Amino acid sequence: MGKIILIFMFLYGFINLGAQTVQIVEEEPIKRMMARYIESNKSNGIIRGWRIQIITTNDRRNMESARARFQGLYPGIPITWEHETPYYKVKIGAYRDKITLQPYLQMFKKDFPTAIPIMDNVKKSELIY
Repeated sequence: MGKIILIFMFLYGFINLGAQTVQIVEEEPIKRMMARYIESNKSNGIIRGWRIQIITTNDRRNMESARARFQGLYPGIPITWEHETPYYKVKIGAYRDKITLQPYLQMFKKDFPTAIPIMDNVKKSELIY
């Protein structure tokens, strides 16, 4: 008899577990701070995202050659380059996360075997989905 009561109490507690509600009470300064944070992020058009770096070289001619070759092979994909002394870096695409980038990376590695994923500041309007 004691086992039946114990089982009944366990099942009753388990069934009532789903009926509980949680109430979150925010203080007013926290609400204002969160509202400012949300507005700030809406107005910011840049996020931390990913790009594919197809070449890093200290020879500007190699960089320009790789950039021209890429534009000829993949004309619709955005491409940028930057000079961080002494290196020239050619970056392509703009991806929200590394998982989205992976199929493109495999495709580009066929023509640019040194291509690697890198984190970069990315405009939201540039993102490739």
